[in-house]
Amino acid sequence: MPKIKTRRKMGWFALAVHWTLIVCTCGLWTPMFLAARRRRVAVTHIPEGYAGPVTPMQ
Repeated sequence: MPKIKTRRKMGWFALAVHWTLIVCTCGLWTPMFLAARRRRVAVTHIPEGYAGPVTPMQ
């Protein structure tokens, strides 16, 4: 079954906080940053044989 993955962008404040913590803790915050990014991915399953419009991936 085909899938569409769309990614919502992190807000500027959350992005700034995460990058500050990554830099200040020598990368120890990296797993939290990656987990926060992963949570923002939405997977949409497309039924087989669907012939309608499909949105492009970003």
